[in-house]
Amino acid sequence: MSEPSRPPEAPIALAITVLAAVLAALVSLPCEDFALDDAWIHLAYVKSLQLGDGWSYNPGDHEAGCSSPLWVLLLWAWPTAGATVPRVFALAILLHAATAWAAAALISAIARRAATPQQPLPLRSILALGGALVASAPLSLHGVGSGMEVALACALALGGLWATIEGRVRTAALLGAAGLLTRPELGAMTMTVAVAAVALRARVEPQQRRAAIAAALGAAIAAASWCAWLLATVGQPLPNAFYVKGRGGSLSGLGYLAEQVLPWQPWLIGLGGLVLAAAALRREWQQGRAALSVVALAATSATVVVACTRPLHEGVQFFEARYFAPLLAPLPVVVAFGLGALPRWGAAIAVVPVTLLVGLQGRDTLVRVRDASDDTLVLHTGAARFVADALPRDAVVAVEGAGALRWGTPRTMTIVDLVGLNDHHGARLHAHRQAKVCHWIARGPTHAVVPAHWLPMLGELFALRPMARFDDAHYTQVEPIGPMAVVVLELGPPRVPPQACPPGPADR
Repeated sequence: MSEPSRPPEAPIALAITVLAAVLAALVSLPCEDFALDDAWIHLAYVKSLQLGDGWSYNPGDHEAGCSSPLWVLLLWAWPTAGATVPRVFALAILLHAATAWAAAALISAIARRAATPQQPLPLRSILALGGALVASAPLSLHGVGSGMEVALACALALGGLWATIEGRVRTAALLGAAGLLTRPELGAMTMTVAVAAVALRARVEPQQRRAAIAAALGAAIAAASWCAWLLATVGQPLPNAFYVKGRGGSLSGLGYLAEQVLPWQPWLIGLGGLVLAAAALRREWQQGRAALSVVALAATSATVVVACTRPLHEGVQFFEARYFAPLLAPLPVVVAFGLGALPRWGAAIAVVPVTLLVGLQGRDTLVRVRDASDDTLVLHTGAARFVADALPRDAVVAVEGAGALRWGTPRTMTIVDLVGLNDHHGARLHAHRQAKVCHWIARGPTHAVVPAHWLPMLGELFALRPMARFDDAHYTQVEPIGPMAVVVLELGPPRVPPQACPPGPADR
């Protein structure tokens, strides 16, 4: 008997997977540091796990300082010792390649159900376009260079949709749980997939509907388990980020979406992508199916929900735009199916502007990631190296950037996160300025590493003696781009009178 032949789309799926890996490597590997200091926060928890200190930020404390526990566990299993930055990049590159592979699998799963002898689909062209758009997505590539969980979240988003379309109930439940433990926003998308599948039940296969519901249940169980674990170990049911930056949100978030997120979607601002997506959805609707509709509804609905419920800040770039990368990752798949719904000449015209923008944005993405990496290297890693070399090994250091300064300093030092993302007592006091100030004073900081524009505020609380300054003439994390400086200070006795800070439950 002859061996079964490979599916005709397999070479294209392999090609776009390789393309994704190459693009991710070109963007990330030349960088000396991560494009976000927060990557070092995850690695600080990884180091604690590796050293037997549990889920802690400083040795011995138990903290809820990251909202992506699965990324921490994956890094814990991945070799990060030694050349940490390139090793984390290698993992992110593999995950970005897995995202492209998952996109190809999702396209194939939808195409098998949508193509008919009377209306065949140009599967190879659809795979090539959809896979290339996923592989070259600017936010996803920036996520690789950030050292954060973005690549994992994108792979899980597309993998979860593939499992749902294929009707694989157990796999969908598992990926739904994994997605929630990677990014909370993926829970929103998983829930909207289930709602869309139920709402369009007449057009959705029963097994697909069961898989969508299983994914939502998996996400709900994962959320409940994570909250229960936090409550048992930290005494609060939610990560610190919820108390510090998770509250708020309004319709103004749609403005942030329009300014900082959507312009980095070449399939959208190229306009041709919208034409292709509309044609694909129209063709599917005429066939009485709804797989693409479920994907489109879930991605767009979750994007709008997140934009309106998260406090997003004007001028903040990738640091907050990253929330949307896994939610928007499936939409190029919808766009690609437009190739089978338009005449060849119409599809070619629609693809041209999208292709041009992919090329233009690719160069811009490369520059943005490398500039952001330089920001981290100068202001965070550079400061951490100075602190490790110049400060007493038992120093208590109050910081604004809590990543590299925890990872790169001796474990005998205590790092106090002034924002509160790695201090659950301080996080719960975030809306109460005086109580939070008293909490930080109670921590007994001897030194501080803060942005220079914090000096007037810190000077009201402590006597300050400058020790070092780190200047970045081209800080790119926020707009408008301009100079940024971080200062290292020795702190004198607090200037807040003792009676202003009575003992309370927040004191350690």
